[in-house]
Amino acid sequence: MLKINAEKLATIINGKLYGANNKISGVCTDTRKLTDTEVFFALQGEKSDGHNYINPNLNASVVVVEREVNFPSYIVVENTLNALGKLAAFYREQFNPVVFGITGSNGKTTTKEMLFSILNQEAPTLATSGNFNNEIGLPLTVFQLTDEHEYAVLEMGMRGRGQIEYLANIAKPKIGIITYIGEVHTELLGSRDNIAKAKGELLQALPADGVGIIPRSSDYYDFLKGLTKKVVSFGPGGDVYAKDISFDSEGKARFALCYQEENLPMYLSLPGEHNINNALAAATAAIVVGVPLEKIKAGLENQINLQQRLKEITRGDLVVIDDTYNASPTSMKAALKHLSSRATALGLTAYAALGDMKELGEESKKYHLDIIKYAYELGLGNIYLLGEEMARAQVEAEKAGLKTELFLTHEAIANKVSGCKGILLLKGSRSMEMEQVLKYLKE
Repeated sequence: MLKINAEKLATIINGKLYGANNKISGVCTDTRKLTDTEVFFALQGEKSDGHNYINPNLNASVVVVEREVNFPSYIVVENTLNALGKLAAFYREQFNPVVFGITGSNGKTTTKEMLFSILNQEAPTLATSGNFNNEIGLPLTVFQLTDEHEYAVLEMGMRGRGQIEYLANIAKPKIGIITYIGEVHTELLGSRDNIAKAKGELLQALPADGVGIIPRSSDYYDFLKGLTKKVVSFGPGGDVYAKDISFDSEGKARFALCYQEENLPMYLSLPGEHNINNALAAATAAIVVGVPLEKIKAGLENQINLQQRLKEITRGDLVVIDDTYNASPTSMKAALKHLSSRATALGLTAYAALGDMKELGEESKKYHLDIIKYAYELGLGNIYLLGEEMARAQVEAEKAGLKTELFLTHEAIANKVSGCKGILLLKGSRSMEMEQVLKYLKE
């Protein structure tokens, strides 16, 4: 926990202190969670402005602001978000854990949880909570570092160029993991080439003795390899790979984890073929820091399933696969493939309720149409669509003779599938809140 006084804080974040030189124990960006010993950073977002919540009775020791306010002790800075980052970078320097930075178009959260499960057996490990992977969340995670942490596994999200570099400059990772280069964020970055460059900022930020962990089968392998001095690859053709792959009736993978002359039978606790890639990325990172394969096996096999990640819930005669955490073309196809496999294993009719995939730019309609075609090729019982992008793609799908049903609300989808016997996949980008279908099914 950060312990400092207001004068020292003002120096670190290049601000000017007005009022009392109060002592500070902790950092907060949410007035609902403030304690009277913490510094409050008044951040400005699209929908709210932290300055509006400041008054003389606010339960804080010091506030960091961009303008004068009515509070006994406040520090004025040019930008409160940047000031939060500066303080986090300072705090990070007080400790010496091995930091793993993880980014990628898909799989970064699951890989983070897998790696945490492995490393936490070895020594106390800090990991990003939930999706605290942006310019606010990562600094708040860094402030949780203590002397006991030997490892820190930090997820890094990205919406544009320079953001991964910014986060890496705060976290100072020694190991940089890129899970996958996909189509997510093409709306903002324009192309997969630009996405690769943005993700590659993590590798460029590594120190001279750092190690990049990258997918060998990626079409950007050579590009990524050239961004840092040392890389270890995973996946088909890589330094760490899987062989003898099979799946049980729940879609959980069995395989041999192979590295150099060693190979070890593995049974993943998470379903889905795509999780083999995530497991290999996590295993490779653990191997780099000397974790033996037996402990890697234990960590992966004891991994707890994440909320909203291929989680199965039964509602009457309907098995619902909740994979609503987020969606991209790659993860959507992986989930649909898993749905088809589970339906076959259970002898059930498969249904899919699919919401929009966001930030796909000019190619959005094409990507959504591809998903509809893929779902149709799998022979699903019915395909239910929600959202403006899915509606646009449906028009083209209908021209091609692909029959789907479009809905305007989550409740309407729930009413449609209520009473059905089969297995239903719920999937869409986070903002589509496809889990609301499950909520209505519960009622």
